[in-house]
Amino acid sequence: MDDTKKNLSKTEIKIVKLLEKGFSNSSISSSCNVSINTVKFHLKNIYRKLKVHNRVEALYMIKKLKK
Repeated sequence: MDDTKKNLSKTEIKIVKLLEKGFSNSSISSSCNVSINTVKFHLKNIYRKLKVHNRVEALYMIKKLKK
């Protein structure tokens, strides 16, 4: 995950950690003090950087990259 982690912003890394804990978009929004639309924006960027299309694929890729 080192190369991928370098490509993610600090906010995106924070969101990834919350995703791993099973947080919903709404919960992430509250936790990060941003709007749900901002969370969705960051998620789109995370998906693009991880080359995935959804939350499940992103979590799988994150887990795979940590090995």
